[in-house]
Amino acid sequence: MDSKPAQNIQDTFLNTVRKDKSPITIYLVSGVKLTGKIRSFDKYSVLLENNSQEQLIFKHAISTVVSGRAGMHTDGRPESRPHSATVGGHIGGSAEPATAGD
Repeated sequence: MDSKPAQNIQDTFLNTVRKDKSPITIYLVSGVKLTGKIRSFDKYSVLLENNSQEQLIFKHAISTVVSGRAGMHTDGRPESRPHSATVGGHIGGSAEPATAGD
């Protein structure tokens, strides 16, 4: 058996962008778009900082997290497009809320 603990991809992603102070965009399941830098996170929430304002976002409300930095995979391979991760068990979601004219 493998003695390594299972890697939590969500925690690895969030911790990497937090340590790098990378700007990120968080899309909520409601379609709201939030931008800033992750100050901290835990099992249930993410603390997002934009300018000097902090927002506590509950993970169950998050659809997608996108990092704007060009970087590396967690295994060191070059990343060819912005990082993104799904948090809180939700998949997909629209980038912007739909409007009646769409």
